[in-house]
Amino acid sequence: MLKVLIILAIIYFGYRHLKNKMLGDMGAGGGQNGTRQGHADDVMVQDPECGVYFPLREGVPGMVNGETLNFCSTTCRDAYLKKHS
Repeated sequence: MLKVLIILAIIYFGYRHLKNKMLGDMGAGGGQNGTRQGHADDVMVQDPECGVYFPLREGVPGMVNGETLNFCSTTCRDAYLKKHS
């Protein structure tokens, strides 16, 4: 009986060791998709027309008085430009 318990303990600790080693290879902090926990994927900005927040990389740029503003859609951009021109 003692041999069985020792073998099960070896298998369990071997499994834990391999699991930790494999997860450790994902990088420091290894969160989902290989990203670090607490690290923002993209900056969120607010649409000046409708007020919705969206990722900056998905924004639609528009020039207003020499300043580039980002909008959530072309509809919001066009409405804002129409009001402020």
